[in-house]
Amino acid sequence: MRRLILIVCLFLPAWSLPAAAQNYYSEVDRYLYPQQNRRTISMDLRNANMNDVLKMLSQQSGMNFIASSEVSGLSVNLYLDNVPVEEALERILAANNLTYEIQGNSNIFMVKRVERPDIELMTRVYPLRHATIPSSKLNSTLSDFESASGGAAIGGDGEGIVSAVRGVLSENGRVIEYARTNSLVVTDVPSQFGLIESTIRRLDVRVPQILIEVEMLDVAKDTAELMGVKWGNSPVAFSGGSKRGFSPFNFDNILEDNIDQTGRVAGAATDFIEDQDLGNADKRYTASNISFEGLTFLVQFLRTKSDTRSLARPRILTLNNETAEIRISTDEAIGITSSVTGADAGTEAVTEAERANTGVVLTVTPQANVETGEIVMAIEPKVIQATPASGFVGADQFKNTEERGSKSILRVTDGDTIIIGGLLRSDESDARTKVPVIGSIPVLGGAFRHKDKSVEERELIIFITPQILDEDYIHQFAATPAVNPVDREQNPMISDQQNRMKRDLSLIESRY
Repeated sequence: MRRLILIVCLFLPAWSLPAAAQNYYSEVDRYLYPQQNRRTISMDLRNANMNDVLKMLSQQSGMNFIASSEVSGLSVNLYLDNVPVEEALERILAANNLTYEIQGNSNIFMVKRVERPDIELMTRVYPLRHATIPSSKLNSTLSDFESASGGAAIGGDGEGIVSAVRGVLSENGRVIEYARTNSLVVTDVPSQFGLIESTIRRLDVRVPQILIEVEMLDVAKDTAELMGVKWGNSPVAFSGGSKRGFSPFNFDNILEDNIDQTGRVAGAATDFIEDQDLGNADKRYTASNISFEGLTFLVQFLRTKSDTRSLARPRILTLNNETAEIRISTDEAIGITSSVTGADAGTEAVTEAERANTGVVLTVTPQANVETGEIVMAIEPKVIQATPASGFVGADQFKNTEERGSKSILRVTDGDTIIIGGLLRSDESDARTKVPVIGSIPVLGGAFRHKDKSVEERELIIFITPQILDEDYIHQFAATPAVNPVDREQNPMISDQQNRMKRDLSLIESRY
């Protein structure tokens, strides 16, 4: 008997409900299940106002609804086919963040917004040290420098940090960008700030800056052939020490006396070509270790030639993954354009010169890995030239623009020098000679005049040296005068090699 009483006592709490709860559920049951059968409804609505939806529910179920002012502005899209009334009501209200209450024993349902519970929130301000929150003025400035030449004042991607912070906020959190102080104002629950601060700390880092040193030489094709420059083999990069790779330079023409019959480099050549056993390999495409001093030697030799023109020797500081552009161009007249202004009797023809930019354009986009010291370079050199037009009447007043260029992506080590060549162009010139006095006589003087047309092939050779900079070097860079990427004669570490190269250079000049 005691055991039976115990079991009954255990189940009594499950059967006993508060009076208010019993009344609530009895009211719902009374209107939703009038005959112990679940009533169903069907609806097909698009962009329907929530008030209209509640009205249709009332008509089909007999339930009465009172909607708050927050409900009237909501629109609903729904398709229901024989869905129980109670399920339809719950789903429609939940999808719009609504709920309902029943007052007493009435059949009136009050529909209102779900009230958020009181949650403790806190606000913190995070000034960004390196990333930049773009303002309207800054955005317009950056757009003017789409091909940026760099700048130590500009930081990383502030918009990316804002998006990342929004991704880790709770449903009660928010973030506000304050561009004036370059700060983020974050409001959220206290437990979320550990993740927020960790995200900001990982993303608000200094963007690596790349120093790009460039030397552009316009060389006569004969001089390039003298140096043995042959393009079309594997890309080559020369480092500050030495780099094993396929060299596009052929040293036969300059140092043929320094390569013995066994194919071994000896003599003065060892000042800039490390001792290598070449065997019977083709000397034009041998695998060789060309030192930094050897590269400097080659550039010095090219400069000493009277037909070599140094187009530019810039140094550009750019951010990682930003494009730097070097442009050496001329706004050249290539034709004539005519336009008519005014109307009827006041019509006037205006003639203007049609112009186009010609010259050399080099764009470089570095992507550096600071940990490995490797830099992926996207390089695009272009040569734009205007040549005389021909083949039609009046062609002497017009010019055709020709563009030659290439695109390449390669990986180099920090401090390596990249050599780009093969961009050829032709310079045409007319030379006229005549016998004095007699050559000026009309008709008869034609026999004493001579016109000679010459064409000179020239080649653009570009040396590019990227270097990943740390903060200490940036300050030194700002106070250091520009030097050539492969011409550092002032460096005391290579003064002896420079002296030896000057002696070899004098020897070569005497031979050629």
